[in-house]
Amino acid sequence: MYKNKKCLRKYTYLRDMNSIWKNYSSTILLIAFLIAGGVCGVVQPSVARFIGPIGDIFLNFLFAMVIPLVFFSVSVSFMKLKTGSGIGRTLGRIIFSFFVIWVVLSLFAYLSTLIVNPLGNDFTISSAGAERTDETWGETLVGTVSVSDFTLLFSKNHLLPLMIFSALLGAGVSLCGESGSAFGNFLEGGCTVISKATGILMKAAPIGLGCYFAKTVANTGSDLLEGYLRVFVIFWVLSLITVGLIFPATVRAMKGKGSLKKWWKAILPPSLTAMATTSSSVVIPGNIETAKAMGTDTAVAEATIPIATNLLKAGSVMGYVLKGVLLMSICGIPSVGIIQALTVTGISILSAAVIGAVAGGDVTGAVLTCTLLGVSPELAGIIIIIGTIIDIPATLVNSQSTVVATLITDNFKK
Repeated sequence: MYKNKKCLRKYTYLRDMNSIWKNYSSTILLIAFLIAGGVCGVVQPSVARFIGPIGDIFLNFLFAMVIPLVFFSVSVSFMKLKTGSGIGRTLGRIIFSFFVIWVVLSLFAYLSTLIVNPLGNDFTISSAGAERTDETWGETLVGTVSVSDFTLLFSKNHLLPLMIFSALLGAGVSLCGESGSAFGNFLEGGCTVISKATGILMKAAPIGLGCYFAKTVANTGSDLLEGYLRVFVIFWVLSLITVGLIFPATVRAMKGKGSLKKWWKAILPPSLTAMATTSSSVVIPGNIETAKAMGTDTAVAEATIPIATNLLKAGSVMGYVLKGVLLMSICGIPSVGIIQALTVTGISILSAAVIGAVAGGDVTGAVLTCTLLGVSPELAGIIIIIGTIIDIPATLVNSQSTVVATLITDNFKK
């Protein structure tokens, strides 16, 4: 009997360890290689610079994947978008709830950087990182949202025009109905193929990003490591304040007195599951049940939460604010001021939304952030790394925000 219990405990332990490794293996490997790269950059900078080209090769292939990823993913998303009178009104309320959460959390994250800047305003890598010119606002707007030639769309420097073009193309296919089905099948097939190809490439991410990080630390010094540590700490603090104060206050405002006890009882299981699996999608059913437990209309919950899980990305919005400010500090671009606040928060919202709309969206979001800030897309690797170190708290905020968006949507349904 004793041996059976001992074997059972050993089996349970091994099963739990296997589950942890299955959920976190890619993250653990990536963090391990990043740490090794950082140590190499500080202790052996000559070695770090020697292996740096391996990281550059990986990033170049990753940048090459971004263009077809955006084209196929955005086209397919808009191709499948169907609207009717009732659906249109519901979708409008859903987008309104997203906008409220985006604005509040992005401004909250930006204000935190005024207290603790990840790097400080005196740190720079090189003036070569900044590509800003003395363009007028009109010239900047034209260059940001459009290109003068079709072939220019397919460049990592013009992701936003490519996204707009892809959205129009997907909407056109949808309006064609049966006559556009052949081209629609091509888009869907292309989306599947490029997603699988990107997945194969990402198997090399630990080595590629590890070598890139080693070279970057060797060139910039240990200040960048300190910046990553600050981002990690700042983001955890922001996340805990968000789920501990901002979201509960919103629930209280939407559902009235006595709602908080019900909220905490219902939200904890899906939140813990999301953190354990680093996936918001896996807890969609649990979050729907949470919304129902809070008195939300079933139809509203079942419509809002799947959309919010893919597009809202509230935790990622806060993360992109920190990424943007860190990138501006690296390139010596001022990050303090009303215009800077609007720029950073606007870019963070757009970049985070891209994560859900585009397969492999974190890479696309990083490149888009660089191009919209007017800095070299080659610096995207620096902020791609941040996505890994803040993954767990970002997933927690992403998960809970879908339920909060549902409550807001339900509150304004009349």
